[in-house]
Amino acid sequence: MDLSVFHNQFRDETAENIRALNEGLLALESLAPGAEGRREYIDAIFRAMHTIKGSARLLGFEQVGRIAHTCEHILGAVREGRRELDRALADDLLLGGDAILDLLNATIEGLPSQVDVESLVLTLGRGRGLEKPQAPTPAPATTAAAAPDAAIAMPPLSTPTQPAFPRTARAAVRQTIRVRVDRLDRLLNLAGELVVGRQAQSTHLQVIGELHTLIAQQERTLLNLERELKQLRFSPMQRESLDRHINGALNIGDRTSKLIRSHIERFEQHANQTHQLIEDLEQEVMAARLLPISTVFTNLPRAVRELAREIDKEIELTLTGETIELDRKIIEALNDPLLHLIRNAVDHGIEPPSEREQAGKPRQGAIEISAQSLGPYVHVVIRDDGRGMDPKRLREAAVRRGIFSTETAAALTDQEALELAFLPGFSTAQIITDISGRGVGMDVVRTNIVELGGQVQVESQPGIGTTITLTLPLTLVTTRVLLVEVGEQIFALPASGCQGSTWAYPENVKTVEGRAMLQHDGRLASLLRLADLLDIGRAQPFPARRRMPAIVVGAIQRPLALLVDRLLDEREVVVKPLGPLLEKQRRFSGATQLGDGRLILLLNPAALVQAARGMSLTTPMIQHDQARRHARLLVADDSFTTRELIRTILQSAGYEVTTAVDGFDALDKLRASAYDLVVSDIEMPRVDGFQLTSQIRSDLGLPDLPVIIVTSLASETHRRRGMEVGAQAYIVKSQFNQNNLLETVQQLLA
Repeated sequence: MDLSVFHNQFRDETAENIRALNEGLLALESLAPGAEGRREYIDAIFRAMHTIKGSARLLGFEQVGRIAHTCEHILGAVREGRRELDRALADDLLLGGDAILDLLNATIEGLPSQVDVESLVLTLGRGRGLEKPQAPTPAPATTAAAAPDAAIAMPPLSTPTQPAFPRTARAAVRQTIRVRVDRLDRLLNLAGELVVGRQAQSTHLQVIGELHTLIAQQERTLLNLERELKQLRFSPMQRESLDRHINGALNIGDRTSKLIRSHIERFEQHANQTHQLIEDLEQEVMAARLLPISTVFTNLPRAVRELAREIDKEIELTLTGETIELDRKIIEALNDPLLHLIRNAVDHGIEPPSEREQAGKPRQGAIEISAQSLGPYVHVVIRDDGRGMDPKRLREAAVRRGIFSTETAAALTDQEALELAFLPGFSTAQIITDISGRGVGMDVVRTNIVELGGQVQVESQPGIGTTITLTLPLTLVTTRVLLVEVGEQIFALPASGCQGSTWAYPENVKTVEGRAMLQHDGRLASLLRLADLLDIGRAQPFPARRRMPAIVVGAIQRPLALLVDRLLDEREVVVKPLGPLLEKQRRFSGATQLGDGRLILLLNPAALVQAARGMSLTTPMIQHDQARRHARLLVADDSFTTRELIRTILQSAGYEVTTAVDGFDALDKLRASAYDLVVSDIEMPRVDGFQLTSQIRSDLGLPDLPVIIVTSLASETHRRRGMEVGAQAYIVKSQFNQNNLLETVQQLLA
């Protein structure tokens, strides 16, 4: 029998069991030894690991089975009271779960795995001196998990899976079947085709209605003609012939009118029934694609736990509304924004325990994430009780980075100042770390949410905390769009990405710093022709007429007004992807078909804003690229391998790089020549990285020379020391990422 047909099912089942393991371990950390419910959690995660082991051996995943066997042995010792489940042991078990998933995915996909199974099996649970894993002690006969491995087989597809953790009331059993995602996507496409057909029906019905109107006009014309002819003199024979022809035409017109009217009634009835059936089908397809938001929430407790421990903070995470459902694609796209917001809340928002005590707060900070369904939208709220966002500091950072002048920044309201946090590259962090500070997190949040058709709102009070609300559509099956005409072409703009529309009058257009600006809702919006952004026709002065309609897109505090030729309509449409040939371009995010068969491209407002920024900054961007190619960087590290790795990365990016074997050598090179940025390790002979940075600031008198520390020292104490001596960025080697290094270098050089 070909067991490979069960591989994907086993992967899904294992992912659920690892999720149960993670949730159980995190829940146990909050329960005191001997607390009620603790045994149930231990039994549940033991059964999850036992199921993984049995199924892995049955399907021939021997390496996965070895790791699961070791974890099961550890959990068996915990269940029997021979081991205490402390934080170190929980870390080992979490690591084992991650390794199982990585190894299983690599094996099924036919890819090489980075998991060293031999080393992992020997080291799992060794923090407290666990003996070498042996065959697990059999569980009591009354325990369901005591069944032999041969009996632990995967349930058939139609067998309902049981909940991982004990519940007070058993949920009603529903029969389920696994369906491939691509089949659901095809169902969605078919539903979309039906919606297009429904629009075509509406168009046909409208045409038939126009025919009925024309026939009525024809009847009136014939009657007028008959009255005119009666005033003329004809022979009796001629009069009889004219009356016969006119009456015949009127009778035919009357029968045609009745036939069309009857057809319209039947067509309308059929169209209404079809409309209702298509709506029901859309709802069912949408429901099949919905996933509970708990699938995103699952990873957050562990992320908060590890981040808090890394920077020596105490944080309690509360999750509510896990049962709220969203479209699968929205769930997938929501993962990164939520992680960015969690990182910011942990690193920037929640204060260290000592600082919280001085402020009269409990040592343990609180982060709450809740989801609530409101009509066709879901609100995901991330709230913390940390230090909050200070509008004054945000204004100062905007001036320091050259975004606004001092006068313009001072004129910003507090809410407008809070919106600055979403600008690309914007950060108030004093030092860049592997957790945050590069200014990409909040920008990524807004970009991703806006591209999903959602919105981001921020509220914050210094010393009290910050609340960020993500408004997301329930589904991506349909989208409300604005249809605009540019030249001879029609384009669609998602209504969720537009702030509104306005008229651009020549007398209302102002010039600020060489750019045309238009007043909108009390703010100045940059004014451009959409045709210019899309390279349609020749550039013209605007407005070209007495007045032109404009669509306002972009962030609230930096809006962009786009001139169009005409506003046509606002309607609900089904958006289709553009396919693999065009998936990498960002200017268009899809296409839709009108009822008459025409294909209309859907514009991406975020990409238009980026393109507008690029048009106005062409020369400075070129200058920046040239500066990057000629920037001189100094890399100091006593490890030849690390030194050459960083040098290769930076040289490949176009920088001129010099290396130093330690801090002492780096100081000599800095005295002999000028450099634009320094990358340094900490632990080096003669002069370490802290001493090097300090002497750069004091002895060499280079207070503005950027310094990036790349080190294996990950504690909060070392990070704080790096900030105190004057480093602008701190990257931990264990979490080293090439893109992070290049982004940090580019930001500091800018």
